[in-house]
Amino acid sequence: MTEQAISELSTLTSNLSVNRGTGAGGANTNINGVKLEDQVRTTISKNIEVIKSEETDNKWKIEMVMIEGNEYIRAPEYAFKRYEVRNGKTSINGKLAGTILPDDALINEVKKYINWLEAKRQDGTGSVSEKLQTPNLKKENLKERFPDYDINYIYILDHKFKEIAPAEINYLKKYNVPYIFDNDTDFEKNLLKLIK
Repeated sequence: MTEQAISELSTLTSNLSVNRGTGAGGANTNINGVKLEDQVRTTISKNIEVIKSEETDNKWKIEMVMIEGNEYIRAPEYAFKRYEVRNGKTSINGKLAGTILPDDALINEVKKYINWLEAKRQDGTGSVSEKLQTPNLKKENLKERFPDYDINYIYILDHKFKEIAPAEINYLKKYNVPYIFDNDTDFEKNLLKLIK
């Protein structure tokens, strides 16, 4: 390759946008998304009684909790990865990106439900609304890894999705995918109602 060709190739590639990796998102994705995730985790934390907690230095702990008389294993974020190592099966298809780290997870081992809580926020155009099109695929992937469990994939959505993603919201309704908006008048009460 000539020096001129190398120089041209270098100029072309320097003008390309850089993929910062899975979960990188736009400039404000993590800042704004974390606020909604915190709202969800705070709501859950306010309404549980911790019976037993994993002894670990990790920020995310596996806990045995009670919510309204029902016992759950709580495993948010990286705690779910540890729970899966101990209790999951390997999927022949691997793990989908939306099924690796839940914003929160409540596992009812008696009724055999995994309640996967996924908070989504988007302020304008972008790809987050596209993620609302795939809950059934994500549920199927989780079911392959936890065949003895029913999957309750719950979306907690920024209220702006009502305007920027009406078709996706209609899809969630049509296929009975549970969701709630962050500005719901009875957010706390209605979120807890979605947990099986």
